[in-house]
Amino acid sequence: MKFLCPHHRSMFANLSLIEQNDLWVYWMENALTLYESRDSEKVIIVAGNAFDLACLVRTRNSDCMHVELTLSAILLCSILRNCGEHSVADDMLLRALESLRATERCHVRMSEYCSSNECIDILLDASLQPEFFAQYLNWPTCPVTYPSKQSAMMVH
Repeated sequence: MKFLCPHHRSMFANLSLIEQNDLWVYWMENALTLYESRDSEKVIIVAGNAFDLACLVRTRNSDCMHVELTLSAILLCSILRNCGEHSVADDMLLRALESLRATERCHVRMSEYCSSNECIDILLDASLQPEFFAQYLNWPTCPVTYPSKQSAMMVH
């Protein structure tokens, strides 16, 4: 499932990395507003846009936006599961993992931000997600819910 149409994907691909990051932040801020108003359908759309944008950026520069991809994947998958869309959530999780695995795995943290490897670990271990989400996004509440054991087993 893709959230951005081909026209917008092309348009956003031509933005600078700073503009792409600003757009990602804008969508996630909107997702917070929609989450607080309990509009799950629109949260899915906006978080899906942020997710697609992060995936798009990573196709051209696999060293960028891994934290943003992970954050939007956590939100998107959580909301999808809450809406009963478990298979779609699993598909989005697999897309995120594929994007994160596109970089060569390194075992040393290169900066103050987590590595792609750590992002993979966080996506695979739902118990780490609330703390990660709270660390990077200053939301008053964390939307993360734990997937069922059966859903988690499908990913492995």
